[in-house]
Amino acid sequence: MIAGGGALSGLAALIGTSCCVLPLVLINLGASTAMVSKLAFFARVQPYFLGASIILIAAAVIAAFWNGRRPSKRVATTIVLAAVLEVVAYIMPFYEPQLLRWMNQ
Repeated sequence: MIAGGGALSGLAALIGTSCCVLPLVLINLGASTAMVSKLAFFARVQPYFLGASIILIAAAVIAAFWNGRRPSKRVATTIVLAAVLEVVAYIMPFYEPQLLRWMNQ
């Protein structure tokens, strides 16, 4: 359950980091601009999402391996997915200009 929370928080952080690319994609897919304008909230609170997801992922790893237990494949996969989302959410702002150029071509 903690790993799932970390994955959801990582996904929210990923949405927050894509404040410029994601609206372009959503508008091209036919989403309304009113809905896309609500994504600005995620950009403002992105550092909090990143911090919360790091804490939740760490708690999930500790709970999964507590007292030498071995987590199930599902739990391990969820923890890895949450960690990957966290890394992508942290790295994505550095590559946003290249992504925007690629999308506008």
